[in-house]
Amino acid sequence: MSTIVCAISGNVPEEPVFAPRTGHVYEKRIIVNQIQNSGKCPVTKEELTEDDLKPMKVNKAVRPRPASATGVPGMLHLLQSEWDQLMAETYEMKTNLDTTRKQLSHALYQHDAACRVIARLLRERDAARAQVAQLQDQLASSMPTDGASERPQEAAAEIGLTPGILQRMEENAKGLSKKRKQRNFPDLNPLDEVKKLACAGSQSLHQSTAKGVLCVDVHQADANRVVTGGVDCQVILFDSANQKVVQKLGGHSKKVTAVNFLPAIGSGGGVVSASEDTTVRLWTSSTADWRSEYTCAYTLRRHQAEVTALSIHPLGEYLLSVSLDKSWAISDLSTGRCVRHMQDLAAPYCCANFHPDGLILAGGTQEKKVAVWDIKEQNIVATLEGHEDAVETLSFSGNGYYLATGARDGSVKLWDLRKPLNIQTLKFDGPVHNVAFDSTGSYLAVGADVVKVYNFETKSSLTETVALKEHSSRVMGLCWGPNAKNLASVSMDHSLKIYENKK
Repeated sequence: MSTIVCAISGNVPEEPVFAPRTGHVYEKRIIVNQIQNSGKCPVTKEELTEDDLKPMKVNKAVRPRPASATGVPGMLHLLQSEWDQLMAETYEMKTNLDTTRKQLSHALYQHDAACRVIARLLRERDAARAQVAQLQDQLASSMPTDGASERPQEAAAEIGLTPGILQRMEENAKGLSKKRKQRNFPDLNPLDEVKKLACAGSQSLHQSTAKGVLCVDVHQADANRVVTGGVDCQVILFDSANQKVVQKLGGHSKKVTAVNFLPAIGSGGGVVSASEDTTVRLWTSSTADWRSEYTCAYTLRRHQAEVTALSIHPLGEYLLSVSLDKSWAISDLSTGRCVRHMQDLAAPYCCANFHPDGLILAGGTQEKKVAVWDIKEQNIVATLEGHEDAVETLSFSGNGYYLATGARDGSVKLWDLRKPLNIQTLKFDGPVHNVAFDSTGSYLAVGADVVKVYNFETKSSLTETVALKEHSSRVMGLCWGPNAKNLASVSMDHSLKIYENKK
């Protein structure tokens, strides 16, 4: 019987396979390697796959040594051949290793060079941005501040909440926190007097053809200073002591949704207003007399939809604005420059307020939630859920522990921010458009179909103090005067009402 040999190596195969397509026998490992490399039989050059190979049954007896290995010289010759082959393979592997090392070293050098170039470009970019910001500030400070020359704030890049700004906010918060723990209010209107609040004056300040008055603010150092904003697009300054309109500020093209008195700016006073026309305007007087003429110092155009609320940071230097465009922005009051514009939020914001310490802010959304933001980290640290419709209004208590929120579902919820947890819910007929704690956090005023005032019966529950039913339509805005001695409200019945103690 003749011996079967591999068609490729010519040796007796250890694991023979047969390919019917070519008619040859092969050593399996050799033909498989050839198929993987070329897909062809090296003998016949025909296309071949591993599926074409058929295993053969052979005798498993140990193959005898070749004749050349039967003697010592033959064995030495075989060992020398294997040694030479091993050394050749080792040399080739070392050569490949050396080549790979050189390629890796070159790649690492290129990566390091690219990193250095990127770092240099980033430094140049940051320096260019700083230079642009400086030039923009110089340009802004050199522009006149009359109503006809409004700075294009939308073109200026935001500077961000820098470490310096955050440090000042934290230092201010520490000081306010210490004062809050030591607070007593000898001049606070006592509960018995608040129960005697009654309408002491009613004014129709805005155009009767418009549908109502939407917002009001009372200066916390002078209860006679009142500012209102209406559907007629006007901001009106009112002297309640003399029952006289100080000035009507025109400039907004749609209804005014929020107004706030500002801390003293330069030698005079200031008012900031927001509107459905997507803008925020700062109005200033040129003299120390707040009754003097006001002009528009600048207009903020950061938002793309209705601006729904404004809030002044406890430092008195920064303004928070929120909008239905799913964003909030913090701006520098002295220059009008945007500090931080947080965009692409989860929902449009209907209201917002800074915490009394100034390190967090809360915003009520159209998706029935209240988002509490950490200003330093600029992320949401708590989400308050429970309202069944859009959250229209919110107010922090003076001690910073509680938050009151009102919604279109006719409910007012009191939240303990230390947990956070809803600890009480008040129900009203119709939507709640405004809630307002006084500056001490002792009393809460709620504006819905009527005005109701609540006081803390215990440390964590409110009880009704007095109901004020003078308005003939929905109450849209509320604001306490200093020490809760008076309360201002505005309504869709076009009126501003001032409530004071009955004599």
